[in-house]
Amino acid sequence: MEAMRSMRERASRLRIAAALFAPWGDDYRAAYEEAREALGPQAPALPTAAVRRRLERDVLAAGAPASALPVESLYRPWAAAPEGAGGGAPRGGAADFGAARHLFLGDSAQHMRELYRRLQLEVPPPFAAMPDHVVLLAETVDLFAQAGNAEAVAAMMDDHFGWLGDYRTELAVRREALDARADVGIPQADELARALDHAAALADGLVALADDLALSVRAIDGRWDREQTHR
Repeated sequence: MEAMRSMRERASRLRIAAALFAPWGDDYRAAYEEAREALGPQAPALPTAAVRRRLERDVLAAGAPASALPVESLYRPWAAAPEGAGGGAPRGGAADFGAARHLFLGDSAQHMRELYRRLQLEVPPPFAAMPDHVVLLAETVDLFAQAGNAEAVAAMMDDHFGWLGDYRTELAVRREALDARADVGIPQADELARALDHAAALADGLVALADDLALSVRAIDGRWDREQTHR
């Protein structure tokens, strides 16, 4: 079936592109080579080693100066306070986390943990505190797609990919903050600026790939007929 094959191919591209947000260390070139082969002209340019190091240490690392991680919980409001943070308080009280953002292990993370449990999958140690990291989300989507489960792909795209636009905005905020710093123009700051620009380009690619996959799923699953919401 052509529509099913298209879904599988697009899910695979999304997984390969999302993998560029994983920590690769000195092996990052292999990931970019795979992306070049899979994505063709849409593949991101290979960054220099210095820029890639900045990306991993200062952008894709929690607590770093320009940290902006592609983790869904950080861009979604919590539906309830986490355990130990006043979860028993009435809604609307001081402990109400309904409007809280920029917190790990939110509702999306708990949902993904339960999904992994049912699928008998283990979260890799580097992602233990962020089971809703875009790398894992994309791998899960690809797993469903390769199994031909269009309904599960549709549910994942609907429930777990609408935050990518907010992530792209966060990267722009980090870039603007860097431009306002007094040390702009020195090599280290320039490397960080290029790392943020590169992350933004990767995020733009993810948005486009997620939208492409959403379109392909609609051709299979008529139940999921919402407009694209990722941009």
